[in-house]
Amino acid sequence: MKANDVKESAAITMNARFGNFLVSCLVGLLLLGLSPYSLGALEAKIERTDLALGDIVALTLISDAGEDLNQLNTQALTRDFEILGQSSSSNMQIINGSVSRTATLRIDITPKRQGVFSIPAFAIGQARTEPIQIKVGPPVVAPSGDSVLNFRAETDTDWVYVQGQLRLTVTIERAINLDDLNVSELEVENAYVHTLEQQTFQRTIQGKPWIIHELRYAIFPEKSGAIEIPSLRLSGREVVGGGGLFARSRAGRLLTRNTEPMRIEVRPIPYAYPDTPWLVASDLTLTDSLSGKGQATAGEALTRTLTLKGRGVQGVQLPPIPQVYPSDLKQYPDQPVIRSEETREGLNGERIESTAIIAPRKGELVLPEITIPYWNTRTDSLDEVSLPAIRMKITGGMEPETQEPRPRDAFIAPPPPSRDDIDSSTEIAIPAALEPEAQNPKWVWISATLAVLWLLTLSWALTLRRHRTPRAEVSSVSNDVASALAGAIDAARHSDAGRCLRDLHRLCKLLNTNLENGRLSVDTLGAVLNSPPLSQEITRLMATEYSANAGAWDGSALAKLLRQHRSDIETLDQAQQKKPSLELYPQG
Repeated sequence: MKANDVKESAAITMNARFGNFLVSCLVGLLLLGLSPYSLGALEAKIERTDLALGDIVALTLISDAGEDLNQLNTQALTRDFEILGQSSSSNMQIINGSVSRTATLRIDITPKRQGVFSIPAFAIGQARTEPIQIKVGPPVVAPSGDSVLNFRAETDTDWVYVQGQLRLTVTIERAINLDDLNVSELEVENAYVHTLEQQTFQRTIQGKPWIIHELRYAIFPEKSGAIEIPSLRLSGREVVGGGGLFARSRAGRLLTRNTEPMRIEVRPIPYAYPDTPWLVASDLTLTDSLSGKGQATAGEALTRTLTLKGRGVQGVQLPPIPQVYPSDLKQYPDQPVIRSEETREGLNGERIESTAIIAPRKGELVLPEITIPYWNTRTDSLDEVSLPAIRMKITGGMEPETQEPRPRDAFIAPPPPSRDDIDSSTEIAIPAALEPEAQNPKWVWISATLAVLWLLTLSWALTLRRHRTPRAEVSSVSNDVASALAGAIDAARHSDAGRCLRDLHRLCKLLNTNLENGRLSVDTLGAVLNSPPLSQEITRLMATEYSANAGAWDGSALAKLLRQHRSDIETLDQAQQKKPSLELYPQG
């Protein structure tokens, strides 16, 4: 075979392999996009749920599995709504080899009559949406005269409690095209104003299409008495079309409108409200992450998360959650998380407080009941939210270590019987095989010689033991204590909270000093050494290690204090070493 033929054959083989690889990739991508390997969710959204007869809203269906949403059966929707049109789009993304497809279907609908209806659930494959409830009110009255621009402001109530939420809705209705549309800024004296979401939609009034703009505000009065909502000004220039196909639009007349000023009564705190932080909301809920948890382990950190949510209230208005813990329970609270969420009804506040708690010993732990009063604006009366008391069984924990015999103790010979033992009535059985023969005196001399040698060896061993320093027996323990202390100092110097806490636990375990209040532990080390600064730094260390959002920890101060108390810790070590030694013959 010629060289050219070989090259041509190799090229054909490579092209065939590349072609097969390309076809495999394309088929794989096609199957990945079409197969329900991950049953994507199907979601339905609508712009508004409170409509007037004649309003046009957009219903949006979103699928993340890439189905063809145009195949959806929308027949059930036509029972209460008229479908004015629909459009679809799709999007595919490949990120790090992962393919995702999103399909969107937009349906413009308008209600056929007044009442409360439900947009039915849609299903495709195994995915299904949730029904959406819609409230349809009467049609909007046509503007009087030949007006093509209306501007008005409305509040949801004529009075409000101090620090309560007042909703203001500013509506712009226009039947013409406007350019440079502008609304003056809302400023209310002695009140906090928060701008909520803005919406634009189309409404049909007596067969004529109108564009509706809604601006919403949440107003929180800061003083009782009354507040003045000033007049707002709307300005815009009419857009006039040209006479030809290619003629450009030109600016027309300038149109302005003003709202009527309003005076709102602000009521003070009712006399029936208790002597607690004032809180006014339309609804309040309180949850506990430990609810239903009936068991914990002694010595281990347990995180308790309390979540307080309120409707019609800012997050900063929610008071601290009152928490009472037993005196012997160690607690390390995090910084609270405070936030506000914007909804169509106004602001909803949330306050989250997390605390790491440690039960020191076995037994029963009782977390007292929590009660938070508030003034309910829906019922205009005093209300409260509460959590029942939680009883938890504390199990496990650190048991005192048993003193196991050291390996060398097995090789220490027991002392010979004393004279009292020999004179006692206890009989010592001697095997017959070892009894010397009375008729052969040479065994008597051999036994006597061995006895003398054994006594000399025993005397020599006792002499060496008396001259041995007691420090040698516990040198390994002392070395471990010094190693643990050095490790804790080094970890603190490098601001390594986890390693420092582990070394301190090991240090206290090695010392194991018998105290009046129990075993020596990390949180009592400062008290044992009579050092409040050391206790404070150890508390800061444990708070950093057990808290989720405590931030960075600087251990330089703790390292300095541990170096200063090195001699005191060594004194504790020496006191621990003063225990009865395993001497063969205790000295009287």
